Amino acid sequence: MSTHSASTRTQSFQHRPPADTGECSCPIHANGDPFTAPLGIRFADHVGVEPIDRETAAAVYEAHHSYMGSLPSVNLAHHGMYFQDSLVGAITYRYPLISKKRIRYGVDGQLCPEPVEIDSLPAEIRATARRVLPSTDTPVVDSEVISGDSLVEAARICMGVRMPNLASAALARSQERFLQSDDRNTRFLLTWVRSDYDGAMVRALKDKGWTCTGYREPGQASNREDKSIRERYKWRFLCPVDTAREQSTLARWSQ
Repeated sequence: MSTHSASTRTQSFQHRPPADTGECSCPIHANGDPFTAPLGIRFADHVGVEPIDRETAAAVYEAHHSYMGSLPSVNLAHHGMYFQDSLVGAITYRYPLISKKRIRYGVDGQLCPEPVEIDSLPAEIRATARRVLPSTDTPVVDSEVISGDSLVEAARICMGVRMPNLASAALARSQERFLQSDDRNTRFLLTWVRSDYDGAMVRALKDKGWTCTGYREPGQASNREDKSIRERYKWRFLCPVDTAREQSTLARWSQ
């Protein structure tokens, strides 16, 4: 990198709550003060995670989640993500509503996606599929079926403030905090992302060791309230707990 580009690169990000103009009154913005976020080497030092109550998490999702503004009925934990002690997002964990799941592995033990012919997918999701799915040329050399209680789902992941690297840093902090307090036989973390959503959180998941292993077809659940999100394809992302523990340091994201 040239001296010129380094010297002219943005060194900070100025955040002003939309509540100042009446645009948002969620817990992130209603009581938040303006802050200057330093970028570069000091950035991750300012990111923290603390437990929050259900009401606070629900209000964050209602105001800022791109397509799922409500909470699951039963949850394991709600995390508030903070920057300089200001709430900037939330993550909610729960047991997934599945009884078992087949996990596939490649030659080096990495997660592999389920067999899928991208050209046979609906036209509107093929381009995204090529970006989010690992190469289907990688041979599957082993597989196992695990029980649903060895999975924990990050059922909601939501950032209410746009800031470079914030999603990656906050996700790493939250994973670390959850696993430190988790005394269950958790082997994998799981989350779902709407197939036409290709935003910062998808990049954050891949940055923090998550792998897209397949998709869920549209369909309403017979025993639950109908929701429009269930009429869309969703990508399934998995992260081995061992990988998540290795991501406990944020050094890479403070550069």
